[in-house]
Amino acid sequence: MVALPADNAAIDVPIFETVLGGISVIGSIVGTRQDLAEVFALHAAGRTQVIAEPRRLDQVNDSFDEVLGGRAEARLVFEF
Repeated sequence: MVALPADNAAIDVPIFETVLGGISVIGSIVGTRQDLAEVFALHAAGRTQVIAEPRRLDQVNDSFDEVLGGRAEARLVFEF
């Protein structure tokens, strides 16, 4: 996950899959260029997914209200 949940929300992690799969969960408040390069490499390898909602440009003001109000559940991507 490359983001922070809204309002300090908890994130559920499936314990058996995490332990048996040797998955590590590491948190960081900031990232470096190397971190970003590693995330891009993970995505290119199919290990991540982008959760996004398309929006029309005429929805930009409503979208800002949604983000600032903590109601956006995904990345909002504007279609031109």
